[in-house]
Amino acid sequence: MSDDRCLSNAFRNAAVLSLACSLGLVFPAGRSMAATPDKEQIPASAKGAPASLQPLLAERAKYRTYFSAAYARYPDLPVGLLEAIAWSETGWTHVRPDPSPQAHRHMPPAYGVMGLYRGEGFANQVREGARLLGVSEAMVMSDPELNILAGAALLDQALRATRERANAAGLSGDDAVLARALAAYAGYGSGGGNIRSYARTSFAYNVLLGAERGITERGVEIPRRKVEWNKAFPGNQLRVLRAPVLNVDVDADRITPESATTAPAAAAPQATASATLAGDFGEAIWNPASSSNYSTASNAASAVILHTTEGSYAGAIAWFQNPSAQVSAHYVIRKSDGQITQMVREYHQAWHAAYHNGYTVGIEHEGYSNDAGTWTDALVNASARLTRSICARRGVNCASAWQGPGYDYWHVVPDSVRVKGHGMLTNNENRYDPGKYFPWGRYYSLINDGAPPSTTPPLYWVDTYANAPGYGSATSTAQTGTLYAGTNYVRCKTWGREIRNGTSFNHWWLKTDLDVGPANQWISAYYLSRWGSDEARDNDGFDIPRCEVLPYGEIAKKYYALGGVRSVLGSPKLAEMAAQQGGRFQQFDKGIILWHTATGAFAVHGKILDQFWATGGETEWGFAKMDEMAAAKSPATGQIGRYQYFQKGLFLWTAATNAHVIHGAILVHFENNGREAKFGYPTSDEQPYNGSGRKQTFERGTFYWTPENGVWVN
Repeated sequence: MSDDRCLSNAFRNAAVLSLACSLGLVFPAGRSMAATPDKEQIPASAKGAPASLQPLLAERAKYRTYFSAAYARYPDLPVGLLEAIAWSETGWTHVRPDPSPQAHRHMPPAYGVMGLYRGEGFANQVREGARLLGVSEAMVMSDPELNILAGAALLDQALRATRERANAAGLSGDDAVLARALAAYAGYGSGGGNIRSYARTSFAYNVLLGAERGITERGVEIPRRKVEWNKAFPGNQLRVLRAPVLNVDVDADRITPESATTAPAAAAPQATASATLAGDFGEAIWNPASSSNYSTASNAASAVILHTTEGSYAGAIAWFQNPSAQVSAHYVIRKSDGQITQMVREYHQAWHAAYHNGYTVGIEHEGYSNDAGTWTDALVNASARLTRSICARRGVNCASAWQGPGYDYWHVVPDSVRVKGHGMLTNNENRYDPGKYFPWGRYYSLINDGAPPSTTPPLYWVDTYANAPGYGSATSTAQTGTLYAGTNYVRCKTWGREIRNGTSFNHWWLKTDLDVGPANQWISAYYLSRWGSDEARDNDGFDIPRCEVLPYGEIAKKYYALGGVRSVLGSPKLAEMAAQQGGRFQQFDKGIILWHTATGAFAVHGKILDQFWATGGETEWGFAKMDEMAAAKSPATGQIGRYQYFQKGLFLWTAATNAHVIHGAILVHFENNGREAKFGYPTSDEQPYNGSGRKQTFERGTFYWTPENGVWVN
């Protein structure tokens, strides 16, 4: 077509100009689609903004003209919907993912203002959008105009197909059609199931929520649009979409709200008896089966790591559900209203932080680390509420949280900082989320309104099959009241008189509060529904600890921070007692906790504990300075081992080498010259060499030391 209005500098380059003309885009005389915006085009909400924001405001002013052009090309699209999609997906930012293989990949990368996916486990929206426009994929990814136009073409295609199906089925209601069209547009692949379906529906909900609220801030303009929510989504679906906290059981393909309420996300969830059966947050208990994207291995849960999804909330949920993702986080939080979805139990290992997965809880925040607009009040407040809860329940030291600036590069902070960003961890190069805009000072204040690590023993939930008589002691025969049948809590157990019926019997008694009668009374474990004679376990199968050996003081803080009976240590075996060298220790079924005023309390277990005891214990090596952690990959076997520092030495272990200790001058040389990543793991303890010398063999060399020559390696 040869129309002067088409040729009126409407596009910035010949390729886009040619496309615009072929598509028939016509603009009113005197209005240029891509003309550099003048001051009048910048909305009133942006006036007076800092100089640092002016380039962003100018860029967003261009986006508004691109959206107008897209509606002119696709007039069936409701005005405001494209802007709401861009806000939901990228925060009106032209996203350019890092193409390097080492880049942040918690989900498939999205491109451009519309956040279009390019396969890698999701739909290839870039390719389909390019096909619909007749341009290259590179142009759709790199040019904001074409990216917005491609998004419009994809949405128009989804809307037309949805309307055809709705008409064929005799359905009506614009918002219902829009919700289905948005779900089809979302781009999360073709997989079925409740969780993938929820992710698509959540995408639609978030877009419509942005459209209904309307946004006018920092150059973003989304006109308000009334949404008939009861027509857009079925009632039960809407309840889940609006719930403040969700639990996702991947293998059961089930999503449940934490409670039946739809309280605003800004309100902290209340810990109630019913909520304790749902999930970790809100004092919840939730135990999904294992999935292909996380490990059911024990997680010490002694630190909290903050991430950004580098994409959308719904996209992250869909990706973590994809069996090929090989990545996950314990929680994902929605930017618009702070909704929290739990995807992995805290005591399992989510795959979010490389070698640090064994002791950390990962929280993904919807948005991008390089976008200041990511950190809405709803997102920050919900995240702080969640972290505060983790600190109170798991014994994480919220007072140790990072208080300094954010960074846009990898910046390692000390291990003693137990609430920090992904980009502050060792072995996580090329990561810097949550980024330089994260409000660490404000976050620190929010999370430290919570309780400090507790020494109070937790409650254990059990099912009793009948009303159980209560007694004042485990040997008494004078009934003091009754505990009703059902789900009840108990505090601990002790050995007492036998209760028998035929071949079934039990000597264990459980301390609890009666439904009728006083508190701190005793019922027989005979009344537990699911365990055999002389067994007393909670509903998850964990051994209820004996009252006589419950931890206290600093050892209790550590034990409950690790997870108590659910931790790698298991149940307490002996009461706390004096250690050598002035400290204290307590033995558990699968390890010990050592404490000294100079070091604090740390757990020692497994093969490292065996070697620690076999070589002299704390008398020889002092007290533990840290919990056991994952070490580097062996250059000889490829195995990832474990390590633990004590005051006088370093213990290292792999299955191939067993556990050995390194100390003295050999340890100093080992640490300063590449550690196990270079030399592998020790295959022996230190041995005498050539009279006054010492030597120690490793997988990739032997270390020698003499008083005359110091340390060398062959």
